[in-house]
Amino acid sequence: MRAERPAPLWRRAAAGLLDAALGFSAAALGALWLVTALALLRPGAPDAARVLVLAGAIAGLSVALHVVYHVGFVWGCGQTPGAMALGIAVASADGRAPGPWRAGARLLGGWLALLALGLPHAVPLLAGERRGFGDWLAGTWMVRT
Repeated sequence: MRAERPAPLWRRAAAGLLDAALGFSAAALGALWLVTALALLRPGAPDAARVLVLAGAIAGLSVALHVVYHVGFVWGCGQTPGAMALGIAVASADGRAPGPWRAGARLLGGWLALLALGLPHAVPLLAGERRGFGDWLAGTWMVRT
């Protein structure tokens, strides 16, 4: 299937930047809460073990927030807040919002593309369908709403 109205690349990029800013803000707020809670529960100078545990907790929280944010929004309504703001949505082959497995596969494809230094993200620049690696893996399309 080819999307009737594929989302322009500039809208996809702007939506991604907006989602990244929202995600970073949520992760920073969560990290602040973790640091504050640790300081209140165990006052005093932190040792190396506490710093490592805190760094691991912040990394785990950041990954969990990222998964819940992207999979939850794409599964629930087909759009992240950034996509909503820019008038684009993720659609499956039948034109509806993707289910949880497609939303998760799309996120996994994005992570794999990131591990490959972003090279698979060059595909939308070259292909007429304007589908990224995550969209290709999940069988989804970014369309205008």
